Amino acid sequence: MIRPIRFAILILLSAAAAGAQEPTSAPAADAQASRAQELYDRITPSLVAVQFSWTYEFGKVDLVGPGVVVSDDGLVLVPGDIVNPAFPDEQLTDFKIIVPGIDKDDEEIDAVFQGRDERNNVSLVKAKTAGHTWKAIKFVDQPLTIGQHLYSVGLLAKAAGYRAFLSEGIVAAQIRGELPNVLVSGALSSVGAPVFTDDGEAIGFVDTATYDPYLHRSGGREDINPMAPILTPPKLFTQTSQFIQALNDPPTPDKPIKLSWIGLPALTGISKDVAQVFGLVNQPAIEIGDIVPDAPAALAGMKVGQKIVKINGQPLTRGDEPDELPAILHRQLLRMKIGDKVTFSVLTKKGQPLEDLTLTLGERPPEPNVVQRFYADDLGFGVREVTFDDTYRRKKPASFPGVVVTVLKPSGAAQTAKLEREDLITDLNSAPVTTLDGFKHDYQALRDDKPRDAIVLVVMKGDGTTQTIRIEPPQ
Repeated sequence: MIRPIRFAILILLSAAAAGAQEPTSAPAADAQASRAQELYDRITPSLVAVQFSWTYEFGKVDLVGPGVVVSDDGLVLVPGDIVNPAFPDEQLTDFKIIVPGIDKDDEEIDAVFQGRDERNNVSLVKAKTAGHTWKAIKFVDQPLTIGQHLYSVGLLAKAAGYRAFLSEGIVAAQIRGELPNVLVSGALSSVGAPVFTDDGEAIGFVDTATYDPYLHRSGGREDINPMAPILTPPKLFTQTSQFIQALNDPPTPDKPIKLSWIGLPALTGISKDVAQVFGLVNQPAIEIGDIVPDAPAALAGMKVGQKIVKINGQPLTRGDEPDELPAILHRQLLRMKIGDKVTFSVLTKKGQPLEDLTLTLGERPPEPNVVQRFYADDLGFGVREVTFDDTYRRKKPASFPGVVVTVLKPSGAAQTAKLEREDLITDLNSAPVTTLDGFKHDYQALRDDKPRDAIVLVVMKGDGTTQTIRIEPPQ
């Protein structure tokens, strides 16, 4: 007996397929249907679900997202923000690759999280052991033309049995931005679905830009509507050129991706009116708003107020709006290697010629998701190591000591005392806090010695002001 939800999905799929067909001759229609069936049969074994757990301070959430097998040893490409950058690496556990079964139970294969690749907005996981025969998809970088016919094959949600389904569309427009997309008329399949030309070449996949990326959630969160990709199908996909670097140079647990950095945290795209004032008509440009001392940009002589007009002799890549320019440049730099030489052509004053300034790309400081953490269970708050962003916002040197509050237990002692997320703790019971390990040691010693006594924290807010907070333990 077909479950009601799956029956409804099958009806919608049939209706969508019928509506998408245009009148054609019988032989042409038969040939097109044959190609579509061949593609569906060939690609379905390469579509998998990737399951993992986010185990945080107050519980655990199991998440499932789509994946595409990209190598014969079980390497799986996971698109977009399915492995959310906000999830700390140390809280990600129990990765599995789920191979959907039509006439048998789904197969669960233990996997290893290879890492995120922020350069290309993807993640990768890999099967732990050999033994399974994987059928990989080979993505190619191929130009597209308006009106070109495309197919995509994706997975429905867990509630629909991870059933693969095919959609059709045609290339309608190229959309510029930090991660350029292709707009189609017609429909694409769900997030993670690879996209194919009429002759079966894989030329991209449906990214997570504007769509729910998950096939299933647990932990009391709202579950996934399995009809969503049918009722409101995606219309945008990312071409191979925007993620091929991740396939050629993937992260591994022993070799995570190291990202480049120049130390320009405040950049603004110049509007058309401002560009005309500075004689930069039809030239995309970015104004420098701040420079980190001793960072590569500062060492190269870049100054606040200068306008970046070119990179390595080429005009900046255009966006649809000036506000997109900094993000586009940021993505371009991320895809370069640490140690690469980059030359910026900048305008310092109106009417002056452009000046070339060459810098060497440095390594981006660690982000909050990769630093160490500690949770004080008895008083209900968590802390982590200080990162560059924490000190930059407070206008402090990068070496400024302390720990930063990450989470607060609802109605716990710390929250009741008005401790807040992102507070930077500088003192614990009148003793300076220097490192996370030091804070953990001193905190545990205090709680073990006098568990009923209050603790007093000095914290620095995001605006640089300080506050003293007394936390009374539950009696």
